[in-house]
Amino acid sequence: KTTALVLTITKSPVSFSFYTIHDQLINEDDDFGTAWSGDQVTTYKRLQEGERFIGLGEKTGPLDRKGHGYENYNTDNFAYSPNGDPLYCSMPFYIGILHGISYGIFLDNTYKSFFNFGASNDRFSSFSADAGEMNYYFIYDYSVADIIKHYTHLTGRMEMPPLWSLGYQQCRYSYYPDKEVLNVARTFREKDIPADVIVLDIHYMESYKIFTWSNRDFPNPKALLDELKAAGFHVVVICDPGIKVEDGYKAYEEGVSDDVFIKYPDGRRYKGQVWPGWCHFPDFTNPKARKWWRDHLKEYINVGVTGLWNDMNEIATWGNMLPENIEMDFEGNKSSMRRGRNIYGMQMARSSYEAAKSLLKNYRPFNLTRSGFSGVQRYSAVWTGDNVAYDEHMLVGVRLVSSLGLTGVAFA
Repeated sequence: KTTALVLTITKSPVSFSFYTIHDQLINEDDDFGTAWSGDQVTTYKRLQEGERFIGLGEKTGPLDRKGHGYENYNTDNFAYSPNGDPLYCSMPFYIGILHGISYGIFLDNTYKSFFNFGASNDRFSSFSADAGEMNYYFIYDYSVADIIKHYTHLTGRMEMPPLWSLGYQQCRYSYYPDKEVLNVARTFREKDIPADVIVLDIHYMESYKIFTWSNRDFPNPKALLDELKAAGFHVVVICDPGIKVEDGYKAYEEGVSDDVFIKYPDGRRYKGQVWPGWCHFPDFTNPKARKWWRDHLKEYINVGVTGLWNDMNEIATWGNMLPENIEMDFEGNKSSMRRGRNIYGMQMARSSYEAAKSLLKNYRPFNLTRSGFSGVQRYSAVWTGDNVAYDEHMLVGVRLVSSLGLTGVAFA
């Protein structure tokens, strides 16, 4: 018993029931309680009459999740349908609402997970993880706002962003050469259209290789960024994690020598195809890789870049079938991509944010990510992936941003 609720534990079989201090039921396990099917572990919660569900972050469909089921496995899902699932982020936290009583559940497990809110059954809601522990937090308070407050106390809250990042940011696929970038900036000013940011997509690079600038289209990036700064524009550049396997490419050669790339269990470095061709990928759960990333991001900061856009970090590769047996360091506790995939994007965003915050010294960095996990709000804003220009996606975008806000992501 606490000052807020009473937890009743039944030992055989093990099950949990949560009550208010006035003996009103908040939530209880179904008779199945928590059960295993091979490695997969599931907790079953009894559905109550009139119960509704919100949350799970970046999920399509209605804000009321009742009667629907969802999968969390970060996926590059270009032009996703209005009911497409899974998408780019996994945020295994939801809020149940019942007759003025609200509670939250956060499943603290990074493996592929599944949430069922009475889809195809009228008996239970459930949440499952493909492997690992059934480790979840039960949060109770008097309002949805208070539950989100407790959840972000647990998983972290965003720091104050730079003021300019709250202005209009102009982005498309893609602006090049440098003359087109300047022309866009001038046109905004000539027409008195407010704008604070221009975002550079992959064509600013030499052959799509991160930490490079195209010799033909962006021969003098510092001069370009100085001119944009004088016109009142900040510049955000896209950062993809794929490092092209190419002799003479500094990021590749130093990544090999510093041993920062993801490997197979036999020690061979993993290769996947993406924009530059065959690439290796930094392991952002390894402190060595985060330092290596910071050292290379310095080249962007030195020419005047003040914002970073973390893309393709699900990890996205052509074929969209990332091998699950490749390994990640996990701060010295190696584990497979089955455990690591859902947090790869968040750890990349973390690496970019910590690097930019250090390199920019007294200035707040702007950091944006496509992929993330619960807690990504500590490091980055989130955008809702690769949508397309039709009416349904406009509505989906509103719903996604609302749902992200209900899951602690204040900047989307």
